[in-house]
Amino acid sequence: MSDNKTITIKVRVDSQTLAAIQSRADIYTKGNLSAFIRCASLSYNEAQAALRDNPQLSALLNTAIKQIGRLGTNTNQIVKHINEQQKLFPYSLRSSDLLPFSQYSEDIEKIKQMLAYLYNMINSEK
Repeated sequence: MSDNKTITIKVRVDSQTLAAIQSRADIYTKGNLSAFIRCASLSYNEAQAALRDNPQLSALLNTAIKQIGRLGTNTNQIVKHINEQQKLFPYSLRSSDLLPFSQYSEDIEKIKQMLAYLYNMINSEK
């Protein structure tokens, strides 16, 4: 199979679009318009474009990730405290030591709702 490019595709654009495409081609492919269009079209990923085009989805996703991280940090701090206490007093675990974990149920429920909403939003765009 030959590497020669023998097929031509014609695309109509206005002067502003041509100028924008050409300026990007100048930056990325040293002005080679054909190479730029081939590269752009072959590396196009619809899922990435959809996320970029939906700022609400991006904001919700970032918020959910931050809340999950915060929840993980808090959990680690509590477990570290309990472990240190257990080293000093091995049989001193009290129910009050586990109380902070019960307070996470609201945070976990909020995160679950956000993730379910995100899941539904992503599936509705397909």
